[in-house]
Amino acid sequence: MGKFKSKSRVEIRWSDAIAEKIVVPGRHVQPAKFPAHVYSSDETWSVVLEFDEPTNGTACFLAPSAPHHLLKSGVTFQMFAGPTLTATVSVL
Repeated sequence: MGKFKSKSRVEIRWSDAIAEKIVVPGRHVQPAKFPAHVYSSDETWSVVLEFDEPTNGTACFLAPSAPHHLLKSGVTFQMFAGPTLTATVSVL
Protein backbone atom coordinates (compact mmCIF):
# COMPACT_ATOMS: atom_id res chain seq x y z
CA MET A 1 0.00 0.00 0.00
CA GLY A 2 1.34 3.41 -0.97
CA LYS A 3 1.62 6.54 1.10
CA PHE A 4 -1.48 8.58 1.78
CA LYS A 5 -1.58 12.28 1.21
CA SER A 6 -1.98 14.50 4.25
CA LYS A 7 -5.35 14.88 5.86
CA SER A 8 -7.51 17.93 5.18
CA ARG A 9 -9.44 19.76 7.90
CA VAL A 10 -13.19 19.57 7.29
CA GLU A 11 -16.57 20.66 8.61
CA ILE A 12 -19.14 17.84 8.69
CA ARG A 13 -22.92 18.18 8.44
CA TRP A 14 -24.51 14.79 9.16
CA SER A 15 -27.83 13.87 7.57
CA ASP A 16 -30.78 13.43 9.90
CA ALA A 17 -30.76 9.68 9.17
CA ILE A 18 -27.31 9.20 10.74
CA ALA A 19 -26.76 12.17 13.08
CA GLU A 20 -28.02 10.38 16.20
CA LYS A 21 -25.83 7.33 15.46
CA ILE A 22 -22.52 9.21 15.38
CA VAL A 23 -20.15 8.25 18.20
CA VAL A 24 -17.43 10.72 19.19
CA PRO A 25 -14.51 10.35 18.78
CA GLY A 26 -15.13 8.48 15.59
CA ARG A 27 -14.14 7.30 12.17
CA HIS A 28 -16.53 7.18 9.22
CA VAL A 29 -15.60 5.62 5.85
CA GLN A 30 -17.95 5.77 2.88
CA PRO A 31 -18.03 6.63 -0.83
CA ALA A 32 -17.96 10.33 -1.64
CA LYS A 33 -19.40 12.13 -4.63
CA PHE A 34 -17.83 15.41 -5.74
CA PRO A 35 -19.72 18.12 -7.66
CA ALA A 36 -19.30 18.17 -11.44
CA HIS A 37 -17.55 21.57 -11.46
CA VAL A 38 -14.81 20.06 -9.23
CA TYR A 39 -14.56 16.53 -10.63
CA SER A 40 -16.04 15.78 -14.04
CA SER A 41 -16.14 12.00 -13.49
CA ASP A 42 -19.10 10.04 -12.12
CA GLU A 43 -16.65 7.95 -10.07
CA THR A 44 -16.95 7.83 -6.32
CA TRP A 45 -13.99 7.43 -3.98
CA SER A 46 -14.04 6.21 -0.39
CA VAL A 47 -13.20 8.99 2.04
CA VAL A 48 -12.12 8.52 5.66
CA LEU A 49 -13.48 11.05 8.14
CA GLU A 50 -11.89 11.15 11.60
CA PHE A 51 -13.39 13.43 14.23
CA ASP A 52 -13.16 14.30 17.92
CA GLU A 53 -16.38 16.30 17.79
CA PRO A 54 -19.38 15.70 15.52
CA THR A 55 -18.97 18.70 13.24
CA ASN A 56 -15.19 19.03 12.76
CA GLY A 57 -12.47 16.60 11.79
CA THR A 58 -10.14 15.52 9.03
CA ALA A 59 -10.66 13.78 5.70
CA CYS A 60 -8.43 11.73 3.46
CA PHE A 61 -9.01 9.22 0.69
CA LEU A 62 -8.90 5.51 1.51
CA ALA A 63 -7.09 4.61 -1.75
CA PRO A 64 -3.58 5.88 -2.47
CA SER A 65 -4.51 6.24 -6.18
CA ALA A 66 -7.47 8.55 -5.47
CA PRO A 67 -7.58 12.13 -6.79
CA HIS A 68 -6.13 13.69 -3.63
CA HIS A 69 -6.14 17.16 -5.19
CA LEU A 70 -9.94 17.23 -4.68
CA LEU A 71 -9.56 17.66 -0.91
CA LYS A 72 -8.71 21.35 -1.16
CA SER A 73 -10.13 24.33 0.66
CA GLY A 74 -13.54 25.42 -0.58
CA VAL A 75 -14.62 22.03 -1.96
CA THR A 76 -17.84 20.50 -0.63
CA PHE A 77 -18.74 16.87 -1.27
CA GLN A 78 -21.36 14.36 -0.17
CA MET A 79 -20.93 10.91 1.37
CA PHE A 80 -23.36 8.03 0.83
CA ALA A 81 -24.34 4.63 2.20
CA GLY A 82 -25.87 3.14 -0.92
CA PRO A 83 -28.41 5.71 -2.13
CA THR A 84 -28.70 7.37 1.29
CA LEU A 85 -26.89 10.66 1.94
CA THR A 86 -25.00 10.40 5.23
CA ALA A 87 -22.95 13.60 5.31
CA THR A 88 -22.11 16.80 3.51
CA VAL A 89 -18.47 17.69 4.03
CA SER A 90 -16.76 21.05 3.42
CA VAL A 91 -12.97 21.24 3.20
CA LEU A 92 -11.65 24.16 5.26
